[in-house]
Order: sequence, then C-alpha cells, then structure tokens
Amino acid sequence: MKPRKKAILLITVVILIILALYFLQRNVYRFEIEEIKSFVRSFGILGPLVLIALITLSIVISPLTSIPFWLVGLALFGFWQTCFYVLISHTVGSAINFLIAQRWGRPIVAKLVGKKTMEKINDVTKIIGLKMLFLARFLGGASADYVSYAAGLTSMKFKPYLLISIFAAIPVICLNLYLLDKVLAIRPILIAFLAPFGWLLALVFPLVVYKWPKKK
Repeated sequence: MKPRKKAILLITVVILIILALYFLQRNVYRFEIEEIKSFVRSFGILGPLVLIALITLSIVISPLTSIPFWLVGLALFGFWQTCFYVLISHTVGSAINFLIAQRWGRPIVAKLVGKKTMEKINDVTKIIGLKMLFLARFLGGASADYVSYAAGLTSMKFKPYLLISIFAAIPVICLNLYLLDKVLAIRPILIAFLAPFGWLLALVFPLVVYKWPKKK
C-alpha cells in the first residue's frame, strides 16, 4: 500500500474511533456523573475521602477512567479543592501501582490492566527512565497509569519515582481540571467529545517513546 493511501486510511480510522467514542461517552457520561455525584454527596463530610478513593481506584485499575470523578469533584467541591483531591489520588494511586509491580511483578499487573495494556507496559519498560518518567507525567493523559506499573517492573528507586510523579504532574492536573471546569460551564457535551483524545494518547504514547530512542 502506498504511503499516501496508508495515511488516508490511518486518518479515517482515527476519525471513526473518535466519533464512536464520542457517541459512547455522550450517553455514558450523562447518567454516570449524576449517579456518582449522588453517591459521593450521600457521605456528607466524608465525601472528599470517597472521591479520593474512587479516583485512586480508577488509577490502579487501568481500564477505568478518572474523568467522571474529576467532573463530580468540580461540580461538588470547586476547582481548587478538586485539584488538591486529584493530586492526592494521583500520588497514592501512582505509589500503589509502582509497589504492586515491584512486589508481585507481571502476573498481578496483567490481571489489573488486561492483556492489551500489559503489552504496552512491556514496551515502556524497555525504555523507561527518570527523564522518560518526567515526560510521561508532564504530558499526562491516560498513559500515566500504566507508566507507573512499567516503572515498578524496572530497577527504578521508589523515592525519585514518587517525587517526579508528584511534581511533574501538578501542572497538567491543574490545566486539565481548569479546561474541564471551563468546558463544563460552557457546554457539558463537549466533554464527551474531548475525552476520547485522552484514550488516543494512551494508545500513541508507548509507540512514540518506544520508536523515538531507536532513531537516535
């Protein structure tokens, strides 16, 4: 197949994936967010702890997405409080992922993330280092979850891993929440359109970081 035809095919596939995910998330988010909001609110003053636990769980179990919980946080607690809660969840979740991978290895990680994500993790373990970890955290996106598992499967030390994971993620967490907050205030339905791009980043990131070092 000629390069031009390959490019057209790739663009077509990406557009179809985005459209499919858009219509899927448009219907899912409409009901999911209200249910989660009611659930968190039912705990009263313990609501923030419940939200932190839910976001942390979505980080540990990689196929789950954190976006509905972020939106619930913004709706119930506002921007700054949600930033704080998400950062706590990110820190705890990243630490748990790393320690699970370090302690129990690939068999347990594979059960938590699934076969396809495990293949991505195996690719990332071949090139992950502190610089690449910083880049992954700074860029953020759905890829950040399995980067934590990948780091735990290497000889990387826990302390530098955690420090980079925390501080490199602060800008992107705040920026993402700010954008979500603005989109939520203008047109909530845009969230369902933007969310799939996070999923695409999760698919593209391991390919980019795995191919890039080989070209040097």
